[in-house]
Amino acid sequence: MAARALITGATGLLGHYVVAAWDVPGMDLVPASIDVPGWNLLEPGAPTRVLDEVRPEVVVHLAWAASGTPAYRTSPDNPRWVDATVELAAACLDRGIRFVGTGTVVETGTPDPADLYATAKHEIRQRLADPIEDGRIAWIQPFYVFDPEVGRPAVVSDALRARDTGGTVSLRSPHAAHDFVHAADVGRAVVTCVRVDLRGQLPVGSGRLRQVCDVVAALDVPWKSVADTGTTVSHAELSADSGRLRSAGWRPTSTEEFFGDG
Repeated sequence: MAARALITGATGLLGHYVVAAWDVPGMDLVPASIDVPGWNLLEPGAPTRVLDEVRPEVVVHLAWAASGTPAYRTSPDNPRWVDATVELAAACLDRGIRFVGTGTVVETGTPDPADLYATAKHEIRQRLADPIEDGRIAWIQPFYVFDPEVGRPAVVSDALRARDTGGTVSLRSPHAAHDFVHAADVGRAVVTCVRVDLRGQLPVGSGRLRQVCDVVAALDVPWKSVADTGTTVSHAELSADSGRLRSAGWRPTSTEEFFGDG
C-alpha cells in the first residue's frame, strides 16, 4: 500500500501546481477537502482529527486566506489560519509526520498592524521558529509569486486587461524591484522538498531582482508611470538564496522562460 501525503490548499495558486508536478515514488497525494465533514481546518481540533483519519507520512500545508480574493489582507481568517497551522504542525511533530509549511517574503520585517495577512504570516513564522530552525520541519518561503494564467498578482491582471483592450497599464511603482518567481516553479519546489526530504527554511525564487515594469514588458504590454497614492504594500528588495533546492535539481525554469532568460 502506497504511503500518503496530505495536501491542504490543493486547488489554490500553488496547490494545483504541486498536484500537477507530483512525482514522489510510492506516495499518493490526498487533498484535504472542506467538503468532507469535520475537515474544515479552521475549526479547532480539525487539523488533528484529519491527521488521525488520513494517517499520512507527509503533510504539505498550503491553505491560507486566498491572496487572490478581495480584501484578503484584512480577512479575519488570517489569524485563524495561524492557529490552525500551529495545531497542524504540532500534531505532525507529535506523531512523527513530516510537515512542509509555506511562508512568504512578507513574513520578514515588522508588518503594519492593519495588514492582517502580513501580520499573520509574520506571527506564524515566529511561532514555528524553533522547529524550522532546528530542521524538524520544512518551511518553503516563496518570494514574489506570479502566474499569468490566473492573473496574479494584481499588476499582472491589470496588464492582461490592458493587453486585451489594446490599452496601457498604469504603474505606481514601475521600478520597484523584487525576486519574482512563477507559481509553477514554487509548486515544483514543494515537490522537490518532499521527494528529497529537505527541511528547515527553503527560500524559493530566481535569485534575481526584476522591476515591476519588467513583468509588464514580458507580457508585451505598454505602461506608464503614475503618482504613487500610498495604497501599495512595499517590502525590502530581497532576492532568494535557493541554493539547497538547486542542489537537489530544482530550477526556476518557468520564471526564466517567462522573462526570456538565456
